Amino acid sequence: MATTGGRNIVTARGATGTGKDVSNREDLANFISMITRDETPFLSSIGKSKATNIYHEWQTDELTAPGNSRVAEGADFLAAGTTPASGDGSASTAIGPMRTRLGNYTQINSKTISVSGSRRAIDQAGVADEYAYQLKKRGTEMRRDMEFDLVNTYNKQTTSGARQTGGFQSFVNSGDTCVFKGAFTAPSTPNAGTDVITVASGAATAALALTDIDSVMQKIYENGGSATRIMVSPKLRRDFSDLMVNDTGVRRNIDEDGKLRQSVDVYMSDFGDLMVVPNYIMGLAHTTTDATTTQFDAADSCALVYDPQWFAMATLRPMQEVEVGQKGDSTVGMFVEEWSLEVKNPKGCGAIYGLA
Repeated sequence: MATTGGRNIVTARGATGTGKDVSNREDLANFISMITRDETPFLSSIGKSKATNIYHEWQTDELTAPGNSRVAEGADFLAAGTTPASGDGSASTAIGPMRTRLGNYTQINSKTISVSGSRRAIDQAGVADEYAYQLKKRGTEMRRDMEFDLVNTYNKQTTSGARQTGGFQSFVNSGDTCVFKGAFTAPSTPNAGTDVITVASGAATAALALTDIDSVMQKIYENGGSATRIMVSPKLRRDFSDLMVNDTGVRRNIDEDGKLRQSVDVYMSDFGDLMVVPNYIMGLAHTTTDATTTQFDAADSCALVYDPQWFAMATLRPMQEVEVGQKGDSTVGMFVEEWSLEVKNPKGCGAIYGLA
């Protein structure tokens, strides 16, 4: 504060005096803009189911391979392993269960809120109740964390404290329905939720090609599936659009005023249409440490090819607020949810790994 001719002049916010500026009100809008993306593309696309234990299990079944099973007129039933006397038809096979049991652990996600009494009492712009505001914010953050777990290279495990549910890549990583480029290769125990794609940071990659997508779609078709979506990071979303050339079977969106949108929304393959879905969380490159090793996260260098009908979020405990109450002069609470990923048909989905 400076003094001029016996008058006190305000020179800084918070100072007191008799200058002409002290009565001016601050112009602060009564709202807060959330500038972070909050959508969860994969989690929002899949179904829901119920878990009843910390290890959630389900079964898959298969039909026998097609063959010539004709027999002569009036033929008796055939014992298992025998061939019709006429030589017509294939050997009879004993039909027993061809079912496979798959499973995944539930994991517990939690976010804690702690707001002081002073903070709740203050008249704040854009916030009626700081505790309620933080509660809503933490709930959104927890959903984003779950999306992060689902699309990244996390394996199901219970050996290092907190249980971990296996994500998409721990079930869909077999050469049966996946394409591996650069230094990326299939794990030793794929399609069982027991292994993930592990490569060194900086491993060689290669550019996305339409033949990669066509190859995955063919593999999925031959294994009994029919994918409807391809989910990629923002960078790979742009690369996908750059692949657009004439006569590739790509639908172009032309507005009524004749403007051409230089982006690809749906790719028409020989084995069905694929909706192209960007996922900003897949673009968050990082490394993750499991119980034994530090491994490169492959989410930002892969494309997930899937049909939402084969996936479900199995909930053991739905998201709920736990009111801890007062802790000293603060109000404390937490969000808790326990859930698992259910992959009903791993071979009905696929992925492209090692994309630049």
